[in-house]
Amino acid sequence: MTTSRLEIRVEWGDCDPARIVFYPNYFSWFDRGTRNLFETVGLPWKTLFDDYGLIGCPIVDAHARFKAPSRFGDVVSVESHIARWSRRSFEVAHRITNGERLAVEGHEVRAWVITDTERETGLRAIDIPEDFVRRFQG
Repeated sequence: MTTSRLEIRVEWGDCDPARIVFYPNYFSWFDRGTRNLFETVGLPWKTLFDDYGLIGCPIVDAHARFKAPSRFGDVVSVESHIARWSRRSFEVAHRITNGERLAVEGHEVRAWVITDTERETGLRAIDIPEDFVRRFQG
């Protein structure tokens, strides 16, 4: 199982009036963790679009459990890995630590999506290619 790690310094603008990280920022950091995970296995977003014909990997579910606060100036570590594969979606698990302390754990479920002009949404989930999945199993 491939796991990526990304360090982020908490900036003043990441914080709420209580001087702790404003919770939506963790979801932004989950997104950065996912992008970093893909890049770790040699699949930057542009490659997904160009080589696989994707319009993207939209989030269809997200969850976070907040364990401990992080504050301005802290350096947090975002660890991400694929926790589960489905036919047309996958779950990315994230752990954000602040030093030795678990600050947040959560996940995103993302769909493998192409453009479909015949649908009202303009999108359609398709099967995830096996060669893509294999990249994360090394």
